[in-house]
Amino acid sequence: MEKYTRKNLKNIRTIVQNKTGVVFTANKTSMQKTAGCKISRMAFLTACLLCFITLSAFAWVKLSDLNGDKIGFACAYQGKGRFDIVITNSSDRVLKLQDKVKVMQWSTGDEVEGDPEKIWITHTPIAPHSQGIVSIDLSEGYDYRAMENALQEGDWYYFVLTNNNFAFGQDWMCSFDFKLEKTEEVQNRLVQAMEEKSEEEQSQEPQYRTGDLIDSDWIWPTVSRNISAVYGRQENGAYSDHINIAGAAGDNIYSVADGTVREVAFDAAYGNVIVVDLGEGVSVKYGHLKDIKVSESDEIHQGQVIAALGQTGMAAGPNLSFSVIVDGEAVDPLTIK
Repeated sequence: MEKYTRKNLKNIRTIVQNKTGVVFTANKTSMQKTAGCKISRMAFLTACLLCFITLSAFAWVKLSDLNGDKIGFACAYQGKGRFDIVITNSSDRVLKLQDKVKVMQWSTGDEVEGDPEKIWITHTPIAPHSQGIVSIDLSEGYDYRAMENALQEGDWYYFVLTNNNFAFGQDWMCSFDFKLEKTEEVQNRLVQAMEEKSEEEQSQEPQYRTGDLIDSDWIWPTVSRNISAVYGRQENGAYSDHINIAGAAGDNIYSVADGTVREVAFDAAYGNVIVVDLGEGVSVKYGHLKDIKVSESDEIHQGQVIAALGQTGMAAGPNLSFSVIVDGEAVDPLTIK
């Protein structure tokens, strides 16, 4: 897509004038006011962006270890609209659920008619690597008898619980129906399921890809050649403008070619980063770094150790985020094998 230029803007202004008869003029005062407004808007937008980045980084640090792989839920119906939600917290963080619950129906994906403000919920924080119980009572806000009668074969309801006001993806689903069960039996079943899942995950070897860098004259930037995430569309639908190379924390990071360090900074997503200008409109970006051994404006050489591999920013594990930018556009750094 072509970028807008002053000529584009002039053509747009001419079209509007011809269609509406409105003549655009700009005197010195109006231009000064416009400039002042632009500066104010830019300052406001910059402040908002900084706040968003700060909050996102804070949320990631606080919540990143609380994911669906480490939190298990199971429901035991106690009768009369009351439920015990058994929760296994296998993470390294305390789970503190809020007094907010959504009641959803699986077949429709819609909230069940009722008053969520009248849901009664009691719980205590669940310590790392422990199990706890959240008790929920729908009877004041929902017609649980009608819900039970309306449930068809193969359909069910589910609670959505949160520890961050349904933000940053920290929401969990726990399915339920109206079959009476003892809480102790559900606890034992959940523990067994979580143990089996953990054993299965430990028995599976990580699947890595290999590849060559797009420039055959470049050297590999890390000790490891295990590519854990590729450039482009991912299996979860997200789009990545870089690759990730898995490795061990502290491994050397090498400059792939001669260049000039243009930026050394911290990014909420990529953590500690280095951007190196290789010339001819080509630059590379190294992210998730642990220690940085160069400074801005340094002239560096191919094979020089410029940093240590780390897990800063939003890294799920020790790895290098590696990007290649050509004329301002990210390109695939690899030829995948």
